[in-house]
Amino acid sequence: MNIAIVEDNRQDARLLASFLKNYQQKHTAELHITWYSSGEAFLAAGSLESFHLVFMDIYMDQIDGIETARSLIRQNMDALVVFLTTSSEDIWRAVKVHGCFDYVEKNALDNGRMTEILDDAWKKLRLQAKLLEFYSGKQKIRLPLSKILYLTARDKYTSIALAQGEELCYRTTFSSLCSMLKNEAHFLLCNRGVLVNMDFIIQTDREIFVMENGQRFPIRKSDRLEIIQTFHDYQFEKLNKQET
Repeated sequence: MNIAIVEDNRQDARLLASFLKNYQQKHTAELHITWYSSGEAFLAAGSLESFHLVFMDIYMDQIDGIETARSLIRQNMDALVVFLTTSSEDIWRAVKVHGCFDYVEKNALDNGRMTEILDDAWKKLRLQAKLLEFYSGKQKIRLPLSKILYLTARDKYTSIALAQGEELCYRTTFSSLCSMLKNEAHFLLCNRGVLVNMDFIIQTDREIFVMENGQRFPIRKSDRLEIIQTFHDYQFEKLNKQET
């Protein structure tokens, strides 16, 4: 895993690096750590797409951590960002940043907390590595499963909405893509021609699912209770995994 530390306080950067090295020794994990003393230095370094995980201090001179993270995410949608701060009051600013993976107060960071962060990051990165691969005409399409909000049937085409706000249309059948995703636990067929990623459902009642981008989908009447139960079971299992 390639890790960047963006921190203008040398002592804090060294402490963070020591937690990372302790994890590396205990878990025999391959970690490559690079320290940047400012947001400007980090963004100017180039090759941002090579980083899997970024520890970002919020309070820095000139470009602060929030703006630095936004610039990073525009260039590398797959980077996981962990914000660091001395104040819990900044959490509302951090969680609004698309790509915010975690948030840590510096005085609460220790070897145990670092283990939680890195264990979760490994799980997330393994999920991101999964791809939906298919042909649209003669073009081979590869889409990360973790970025797909939902798929909808459009006659001989399939529309796919992505987390970064794009909605793309491909000349391939909806049924063929559903078949490819049938063993992926986080995808749910909620109605005819609608396959949703349950990680992006933000609200549900007895009749609809509301997605992260505001799209609303009616839940199929014939087995509505079973569909809703599947969603609740998935959320419960996901919560349990996060707590263990």
